This record gives sequence, C-alpha cells and structure tokens, in this order.
Amino acid sequence: MTLPSRLRIGVRANRLALTLADEVVDALRGAHPHLEVGLVKIAGSGDHVHDGPAAGPAFTRDLDAALAEGRVDAALHDLPDLPLVRLDAYVLAAVPRRRHPFEVFLTRDGRILDELEGGERVGSSTALRRAQVLAYREDLKAVGAKGSLETHWKQLEEGHFDGLVMAATDAERLGWHDRVSEIFTTEVCIPAPGQGALGLEALASRKDVLAAVRCLDDPDAHRAVLAERAWLNELGAGDDLPAGALANIVDGRLVMEAVVVSPDGLEVVRDEIEGPAAQAETLGVKLAVRMLERGAREIVEAVPDERA
Repeated sequence: MTLPSRLRIGVRANRLALTLADEVVDALRGAHPHLEVGLVKIAGSGDHVHDGPAAGPAFTRDLDAALAEGRVDAALHDLPDLPLVRLDAYVLAAVPRRRHPFEVFLTRDGRILDELEGGERVGSSTALRRAQVLAYREDLKAVGAKGSLETHWKQLEEGHFDGLVMAATDAERLGWHDRVSEIFTTEVCIPAPGQGALGLEALASRKDVLAAVRCLDDPDAHRAVLAERAWLNELGAGDDLPAGALANIVDGRLVMEAVVVSPDGLEVVRDEIEGPAAQAETLGVKLAVRMLERGAREIVEAVPDERA
C-alpha cells in the first residue's frame, strides 16, 4: 500500500490534547521517517473544558467536519469523547497502547479518601465519579467541578471541596504527580469506557492514511475499548450516565468489569464477564444486557438524557 506524501493530524486546540498529539506525531515520524507529519489545531466545542462528560456529537463536530472536508487526514480523539454511534465513513484506524486508565484522588494535605471526615466534600466533573464516591462513602458529599482542570485545582486550594477525583492520565499529562494522594482501585471507582485510551479516526476511503496510522494500533487496547463502548452503547443512555467499564486482555482472553450507579450512590449494579478477546464487542453487549436485567435498567431510565 502506497503511503500518503504527508499526514495532517487534526487535534482539538487545548493543552491536554496537544500534549497527546505530540506523542502521536513523534511515533508516526519514527515509524515513517520519510513521511511529512504535522498537526492541525481545530478549535471548537469543548476546547475550554477538560475532564468532563462529552456533549454528544457536538463535542467532535469540528474535527469531523475537518476530516470530511479534507482539511485533515486523520483525527485524534481522547476515546471517552468519541460518540458511540459513528457514520460508516469514519473508521477507528488505530488505538495506541493504553495509558493508566484509573482514577486518582487529590487533596491539599495528602489524605486519602478513607481519611476524610464525614460530611467533607469531594469534587469531580462527572456523575460517574461522584456517584461511586457516594457508593463507597455515603457519609461524604459529592459536588460538581466545572471548568478546566487547573480551575478544579484552584477550587480545591480555595476550599470549595476537600478532595478531587480525576483521571490518572490527565494528572500525569499535567505533571501533577506530587498532588496525587491515592490511585483508586476499581473497588472504589471503575473508570469511564475508553479512559486512558486514544483513537485515530480516518475516512474509510483513505486506504493510504489507514495504512500509515495502522502502525500505532495496539490490538489488545483496541479490543478492550471496543468492548467497553459496545457495553455503554447497549445501555442506551445519556452522556453523563454514572456507568463505568474497564476491560483487559490477558492471554487472548477479555476480562471486563462494569458498574452502573444511581447518582446518589444508593443503588449499585456491578458485574463482570470473561471470554475470547476476538468476541470483545459481543461480550460487551452481553454484559450490558445482563446488567440491565439485574436492575441497571431502572437506574438508566431515571437519569435524564441531556441530549434530548
């Protein structure tokens, strides 16, 4: 397959996205030394807000348009931002090796979640994190954190809340290692589907581009996120549903755990599934159906769909 003469990677114009994009560009240049690889910054919906629920298709609309109009050859997405339903014209060409998918806890004084006093406040930008904190510690208060991650830290410093939950990958990208008090296990917080993973999309018609970016694909990471996205899609709910899933591939087997929690943390449906990695999406759907039958349906139906 003949590669393109140049490769323009579209990326949202914010600090975190650009940090990720630099890593991808370096990897592509290393794999294809003679290929001209460059970034195209696309300003648009959500560029001023990080670490929150994606606002449906609007969140990726500008990148989608740039790809469809030929202004970029591939689009780089943080996978939790990518809408579950995509046009056939778009292909998830590569999912690079997944980074740390878990959640971390930040405090001003180094305390972990178990050391907070009853009634103290934990901030987070997503309903999933807040609901799981309440499910683990019903004596705490969970409050919404709005704006950029830098704003969240400032709110923590100013005492708007006593602890902050965020994605480990974002803390790493921002160099906040010394601010992290605790890395949550899935016993406390199962992450959002796709967390810690990137996706490169290209047009199905651009076989040359698909061939150029395929070198970045990690088959295990790709299958894992496909299982998680299939699970979430089968639940059929809004953008900020308190629903988390994490899949791993071990010796050709997919192992996946998932949770659906009511926003107040009082109702929790947890389950897991294992099977051949080649059946990743089927396993994700099967797990979702089973959880819906075990009580998740009532939780999902009670959470309003912000897209409506």
